Amino acid sequence: MNRIVIIGGGPAGYVAAITAAQQDKEVILVVDGPLGGTCLNEGCMPTKSLLKSADTYDLVKNAGQMGIRLSPNSIEVDWATVQERKREVISKLVNGIRYLMGKNKIKVIQGRASILSSNRLRIENGNENEVIDASKIIISTGSEPIPLPFAPFDGEWIIHSGHAMSLPAIPDSLLIVGGGVIGCEFASIYSRLGTKVTVIEMGERLLPGEDDGITSILHDELMNQGVTVHTSTTVKNINSTSKTVFLEIGDGKLVEMISDYVLVSIGRRPRVNGIGLEENDIDFSRLGISVDDRMQTSNPSIYACGDVIGGIQLAHVAFHEGRVAALNACGQFAQVNYRAIPRCIYTSPEIASVGLTEKEARQKYGEIKVGEFAFSANGKAVLSNKPVGKVKVLVNPQYNEILGFSIVGQHATELIGQGTIMLHAEITADMMEDLVAAHPTLSESIHEALLNVVGQAVHC
Repeated sequence: MNRIVIIGGGPAGYVAAITAAQQDKEVILVVDGPLGGTCLNEGCMPTKSLLKSADTYDLVKNAGQMGIRLSPNSIEVDWATVQERKREVISKLVNGIRYLMGKNKIKVIQGRASILSSNRLRIENGNENEVIDASKIIISTGSEPIPLPFAPFDGEWIIHSGHAMSLPAIPDSLLIVGGGVIGCEFASIYSRLGTKVTVIEMGERLLPGEDDGITSILHDELMNQGVTVHTSTTVKNINSTSKTVFLEIGDGKLVEMISDYVLVSIGRRPRVNGIGLEENDIDFSRLGISVDDRMQTSNPSIYACGDVIGGIQLAHVAFHEGRVAALNACGQFAQVNYRAIPRCIYTSPEIASVGLTEKEARQKYGEIKVGEFAFSANGKAVLSNKPVGKVKVLVNPQYNEILGFSIVGQHATELIGQGTIMLHAEITADMMEDLVAAHPTLSESIHEALLNVVGQAVHC
């Protein structure tokens, strides 16, 4: 038998399925829900659809700054159309994955899978059970939102990100618990659509995993968009009846807040329950399934990838982990280069980074070189009326090794691809000094930041 069975049809699962099929394996993909998983159906893609609508509304409202005169009274958000467009985007992309399954002769079975042994699974779909055999199994069951311990999601007032993108109307007020990626993105969406947004973050600043000098710019811009941000603040209790949230602000002050909705975005946990891990000697914890650098679990016939292994819970990481898991399950050798994983936050302005932050670089290497270039000195950013932000590059002075890039500003999530290539290819900073960047482009800022490392930036 030469069959690969994959549990889960999200980014890791369907990419693993296609990759295994390309190796001439018989592939079965078991999905408990729609193809595309959380990312495509209630995560990455629908969120970005809403962000695009918010961007467009923001652009039209501020068209006067570009010499385009519009009547403010004629500009409004048709929320029903926004939601319909989001659904159309999801449908088109799901159909695309369904087409790829057929093109690659992948059998898709709807149901909930549990592992019976190293080479056997049970699939349950309602009252029907099916047992299938496999030469190798790949687990890609994804993750789910973490609720507050004293306030489970009710989908009505206490909501998670899946609920937040399908609200019946634009709320007057929204309280977001958690100032990480999801919290900041929804703050950026709803604040620009007219909602009074408050963000509660337990840490000292928003996006604690990113560079301090980068996130501070986003903090200021969110406040300019009308967002109220409370850092070093803890949610002590929630009263669903009165729709009141009780907070303790950093100095011990107790505050009560009332909001139309409470969006809890304090993280996601791997889906590890009910799939037969304990019974098959597969090491795991609440943080996810343990795997080696080939995505192989403690059971040599079983692999795991994507959010279910914890780590970096991003769709593009899941894509690559799915490919690596499938190639290794098919007898080849592949690994993930985690050193060059871009991290993207689709707020306004966007944030994107790859490699180390300045704090991480100094902890690891001690003295480092830092080069920065502000978009306010970049011609393309100025003429686009988007001068807020900067590029920051970190370099190890001993070997001129590029350690990390951080960008905040328009199109940061596209620009970071250049930094990702540099880190992946292990290109040194001195190799990039003679790079010719087209003018006028935002890419010039990356070149200027690299030149600034050695004090040779031209436009600052």
